[in-house]
Amino acid sequence: MEFPRFDLTGQVSLVTGAARGLGRAISLALAHAGSDVALGLRDVSTATDLVREIQSMGRKAWPLQMDVTRLDQISRAIQDTVDRFGRLDILVNNAGIAPENPAENYREEDFDLTLAVNLKGTFSPARRQGAS
Repeated sequence: MEFPRFDLTGQVSLVTGAARGLGRAISLALAHAGSDVALGLRDVSTATDLVREIQSMGRKAWPLQMDVTRLDQISRAIQDTVDRFGRLDILVNNAGIAPENPAENYREEDFDLTLAVNLKGTFSPARRQGAS
């Protein structure tokens, strides 16, 4: 994988939705650039390989239970990041969903979950990170 060229040596990043897809790629790019990375995960057990891959770059990786629909997990993950690394410099609000059912079958629960993850799940970590 080719990574962008920028220097984040000594920085600490937290990426939501870090387990796969864009979140995984962003986490690896940040680590490649020199950042230690806290991995915000809906299921903390899903990132063992990602942690090892980041550590193989000489960076620290810390998996965190962080379902962005749960304010208690958001607050705890941000505080755990600061406690573990001493600070938090970069927050990447990557977590997002898109229900797979067609629009004509879109249920109210789908809409509520989409707003909870994609809107509230972006706003809440940013607000809490600013307060830490």
